[in-house]
Amino acid sequence: MTPPAQRNGAVGAAPLAPAMLAAVEAELESVVRQALPGPYAEVEAMVRHHLGWEAGAVPGKRVRPLLTLLCAASAGGDWRRAVPAAASVELIHNFSLVHDDIEDSSPTRRGRPTVWSRWGVPQAINTGDFLHVASHLACHRLLGGGISVETALAAQRELDDACLQLTLGQYLDLAFEGRPAVAAEEYLRMIAGKTASLVSAAAGVGAVVAEAASGARDAYRKFGWSLGIAFQMLDDLLGIWGEPDQTGKSAADDLRQGKKTFPVLLGLQRSPEFVRLWAAARGNSPDVDSLRRALEDCGAESDTRREAETHTAQAMEALHSAGPRPPAADELRSLAERLLRRDR
Repeated sequence: MTPPAQRNGAVGAAPLAPAMLAAVEAELESVVRQALPGPYAEVEAMVRHHLGWEAGAVPGKRVRPLLTLLCAASAGGDWRRAVPAAASVELIHNFSLVHDDIEDSSPTRRGRPTVWSRWGVPQAINTGDFLHVASHLACHRLLGGGISVETALAAQRELDDACLQLTLGQYLDLAFEGRPAVAAEEYLRMIAGKTASLVSAAAGVGAVVAEAASGARDAYRKFGWSLGIAFQMLDDLLGIWGEPDQTGKSAADDLRQGKKTFPVLLGLQRSPEFVRLWAAARGNSPDVDSLRRALEDCGAESDTRREAETHTAQAMEALHSAGPRPPAADELRSLAERLLRRDR
C-alpha cells in the first residue's frame, strides 16, 4: 500500500516538517500493511479511502503527529525515535473520525464520501475499530527503536487516557443535542475530552518519548490542551461561518444537527430572536442565514473568537514555560499560529 506524495504544503513549509510528515506517512503505511496480511482487499480499500490514500484524494493535515514530533525535538529528543508514537496519535484521531461521521450522519469528509456513506454503517464501525487497534500496534513499535519498556508503556498509557477522555467527550457532545440547555462549563468539559485530550496527549507523548523532565512534560501537555480548546472553538466558528469549498462540508451542518457549540450556547443565553429561530428549526429545515445573523447580532461570533484567542495565549505561555529548544521550538510556535488562523 503506497500513499500518495505529500500534499500538506501549508504545514510542511518549515525546515523540519517535510521530513517528519514523510516519516509519519511511511510509518502509517507500514503499520497498516503489517496489520493486513492475507486477502482483506476491501478492508484495505476502506482504510485507504479514509486516510486519503486514493488517486485525487487529499490526506488530512497530520497536525497531531507533527505536534508529537516537534514536541519531541523541542524537548531535546531525537524526533525519529518518536515516529511510532506519532503514527499512533494519527490512527487514534482517524478512528474517532470514522465513528464521529457515523454518529453525526455526515455523508462527506474533506469533500469525499465518508466510509459509512460508501460502505455502510457496520463496515464503517469495523474500520474504525481496525484503526484503533492499529494505533496500539503502532505504539508498540517504539520498542524496536531503542525506547525503553518503561517509556513505551508511559506513552501508551498517555494515549489510552486520551482515548478514554475523547470517548467521554463525544458522549457529551451527542447528549447535548437532545438537551434544551447546556451550561458553558459543560461545554468546556465536553471539548476538553473530545478535542483537547488528544492534542494534549500528542504534545505530551512527544515529551515522554524524549524523556523530558516531569515539569516540561506537564508544560507540553498544557500547551496541547489549551491549543486543543482554542482549535475546537475555531472549528465551531467554521462549522457555522466557514466556506464549504474550503472546509469540505456544508456550513449548515452544525446548525442543522442542533449542535450545542459555543456560539450557539451564547446565542441561547443572549438572544430571544435566536432562541425563537432555534426552537422553530427543531424538526424542520433551519433558516441558517437568519440563525447566523442572530448570532452575529448578539456578539456570539466575536466573543467566541475572543475566547479562542485567550486559550491561544495560554497555550503559548505554556510552551514558553516548557523551555523548548530551537529550531523545533520556532516551528512549533509557527504551527500553533497557523492552526488558529485557518479557514478549514
